[in-house]
Amino acid sequence: MKLTILGSGTCIPSKTRGSSGYLIETTSNKILFDCGNGTTWKLAKLEIDYTDIDHIFISHLHPDHTSDLIPFLFANKYPYKNKREKDIKVWGAPGIKKFFESLYSAYNGCIQPDKLKVYELDKTDLKFNDFSITTANGLHTEQSLIYKIESNGKSVVYSGDTDYCQEIIDISKNVELLIIECSFTDDKKMKGHLTPSEIIKIAKLSNPKKIILTHLYPVCDEIDIVGLIKPHIKSEVIKAEDLMEIIM
Repeated sequence: MKLTILGSGTCIPSKTRGSSGYLIETTSNKILFDCGNGTTWKLAKLEIDYTDIDHIFISHLHPDHTSDLIPFLFANKYPYKNKREKDIKVWGAPGIKKFFESLYSAYNGCIQPDKLKVYELDKTDLKFNDFSITTANGLHTEQSLIYKIESNGKSVVYSGDTDYCQEIIDISKNVELLIIECSFTDDKKMKGHLTPSEIIKIAKLSNPKKIILTHLYPVCDEIDIVGLIKPHIKSEVIKAEDLMEIIM
């Protein structure tokens, strides 16, 4: 698998960080996890055709995780070069269909490509041709999901937005890569988000091989966030940057 971080930031505007978006490429699929603002044009920057995206897995329905669905779907309805030949499959927690119905209504149907399929996840395990998905509930909103993708013997967990919870520990045990939100410092703890001390606890209990700190509010760029975490755990710790690539 190959991971490209399309957006490592939050709702706060940044010169260097877009909102949440992560591209994972398997042997035969291009998969987005979340689609926050900036995701679509960064695909173009990477010279990835937006009509080649196979799946989009949404962690929850906050704007910084979903807002670029609008330009993405609009572009797929009016392709510039290549006509989309395969379905766009969008996945999320129950409520995502109602969310899309609201978008269709707001935009008078102009962001509804012919091949769009929206699925509400009613089970925790899904199997596809060359990857599988496992989900767990995050502690952020009622619709928050944590995703684990496995392919070719490798495993990656994407936390989405979550507070400290047993679910993130259980789903991340011994994974190759944990993409985990690190929104605030300990002294600025906010409910529904993680801080360095909580990530240390999670890492000690789940033992991921590598950790990428993401969903970084500006306060986390003002300090050595990796230095606060790395000395206390065995995992390799990396601070996310937009357009960073990790090959597994």
